[in-house]
Amino acid sequence: MQSAFKERLNRSNPVWMNFGPDEGAVDVVESFGHYEAEYAAIRKGVGILHMPWCGIVNIGGSDRLSFLNNMVTHDTVNLTAGQTRRCFLLNKQGRIDTDMMICQKEGNCLLLMDRYATSYVARELERYVFTEDVDTADITDQWEVLGLFGPMAMRVLESAGGFVELIDLPAGQFKSIELDGQPCMVIRQDMGSTLGLLVLVKTDALDTFYNLLTEQVGGIVPDIDQSGEANPTSPKRSLVGRAIGWSAYNTARIESGVPLFRVDYGPDCLPHETSILEQTVSFTKGCYLGQEVVARMESRGHPKRKLVGIKFASTDLPIAGSQIQDDDGNVIGGITSSTQSPLSGMNAVGFAMMKWGKHRKGTKIKVGAEGKLIDGEVSDLKLV
Repeated sequence: MQSAFKERLNRSNPVWMNFGPDEGAVDVVESFGHYEAEYAAIRKGVGILHMPWCGIVNIGGSDRLSFLNNMVTHDTVNLTAGQTRRCFLLNKQGRIDTDMMICQKEGNCLLLMDRYATSYVARELERYVFTEDVDTADITDQWEVLGLFGPMAMRVLESAGGFVELIDLPAGQFKSIELDGQPCMVIRQDMGSTLGLLVLVKTDALDTFYNLLTEQVGGIVPDIDQSGEANPTSPKRSLVGRAIGWSAYNTARIESGVPLFRVDYGPDCLPHETSILEQTVSFTKGCYLGQEVVARMESRGHPKRKLVGIKFASTDLPIAGSQIQDDDGNVIGGITSSTQSPLSGMNAVGFAMMKWGKHRKGTKIKVGAEGKLIDGEVSDLKLV
């Protein structure tokens, strides 16, 4: 994180948290002290989020798409410039090395993924390059990712750049643009039914971009940062939003049914266990690393466990890692993420990895929360 950027954030007195494994954890803003307003910004305006847990691998060379097609779970050969494709990279045992989004540019591909996977993925892909014209590089240190989530996300970006060219940007596509004379890349990646934009900016321009975007909504914390001299009818005041932290984002993404790699599923999981198979796996493409395991499970069987949504009729919040029991006290799963949902009257909701057979919608469960057992029910991933 850039020191000037962190100094800017610290002037708004954020609460910080560590994100990621102990070795290499990054500083993430948990909140700016206004969680309810930050969550409301996602639902009614726009929440602007720094996402330092994201990393990027660059794939160059004329054979990059055919090479990737032989490596990942989704089809890449027909990708055109400006398109994205979500997929997994698996190991030979069919387990997930990483969940990535491939962004096809004119002369290269950017692979957006968890930052703790980039070094391994770059080395692993390079290991499979033989005669192909392909080169790989971990460029995580060169880029930062800003997320804009909410119905006004497009308008804030357009206000910052003084243009309207993003209005028709479809989901799953991206554009390279300039803001304040600085190049960036804007990817449309909705969070469930919530409009989402990922803005990739050069690391040395992070502070400039973040300031530019938050200025459109009156500052990092608008009720503190607003200038008395500002014209209340200006674009800055007509756009509702604010900077947000992990807590508000986490609540919205759980409600929206968006699980995260290394949080809700990880390297010990098979694709069929994630409940996002339709987004990440093609069953009509050719062979790829780990494909035999995926095909066999699809045609002959089922996984031993599956990621599901869980709803509770209580505001008591079970924490990640809490064991889930059936009525007889048998452990049948575990909570992976949880939050109190404003759209469900502040009742607890979450994701859980459940044993097969206990994963079906409507299954009644019990879990410990705040010193007592509370009742819950298995649901779809999209919880509200």
